[in-house]
Amino acid sequence: MATLAAHGSFYRIQDNMARNGNDLSNNMQRISSGLKNVNAGSRPGDVAIVNSLEAGVATLAYGKMNADAGVAALEMAVSDLSRLSEIITRLYEMNQIGANVFTTTLDNSVLAVEYADLITEYTTVGNNLKYKNTDLATTGASTNIQVGSVVFGAATTNVGFGAVGSTITATINNITAGAAGAQLAFDKLAIDTLRLEAATQYNKAAWFSLHASNTLSAAKMELSNYRDVDFAAETSELAKNQIIAQAGTAMLAQANAMGQGVLALLQT
Repeated sequence: MATLAAHGSFYRIQDNMARNGNDLSNNMQRISSGLKNVNAGSRPGDVAIVNSLEAGVATLAYGKMNADAGVAALEMAVSDLSRLSEIITRLYEMNQIGANVFTTTLDNSVLAVEYADLITEYTTVGNNLKYKNTDLATTGASTNIQVGSVVFGAATTNVGFGAVGSTITATINNITAGAAGAQLAFDKLAIDTLRLEAATQYNKAAWFSLHASNTLSAAKMELSNYRDVDFAAETSELAKNQIIAQAGTAMLAQANAMGQGVLALLQT
């Protein structure tokens, strides 16, 4: 009976040691890799969640990049529209000069030269409100950017703000006569409306960028919970399994010694 009990203990200890060895191996793999899931059979539900979260994090990162690109493009556009507004403000000043009774014919000739230069600049700036060859002075699907995630929910916003007129309505003759007030008011309203629209689009793109950043941080935190090792807990588990392995080795030796002791008695 002692021999049978000893042999039974031997096999049970050996089985426990094999299990403990597998746990110990997984402990060391998890600590060395920093990942919870180290083999094909560990935490299959977590693996599926991790795969989905990793795809979401990747797409959110690019969604934020898209929003940041939209912010940069609209910042450039608002600056250019401000320059167009400055040109019209200068035309207001020139119109005031033209209304002065002491403005001479020579003065009006100089105003005409400056007017031509300003119109050329206005047209050049208005025709080049582009970012990476995409015309922002328009609206529609061509200026939509995706700022969300196809995994967590896609979202789009438009960075277009409407077409800039090819030229202004205030003519040089009316300006030199000091009679372009109504035309300049129309031109300024058109530019101010576009600038307002561009600024609104900028604010939306900036909000989407911030929202994507916050969502990305939350998704990374959740991903870490499922994927990354808790080093404190894992180190404690490793120490426990090492102690069990050492104890198992000692118990295995004792169980083996029990059988050897019975055999020695029979031989004597």
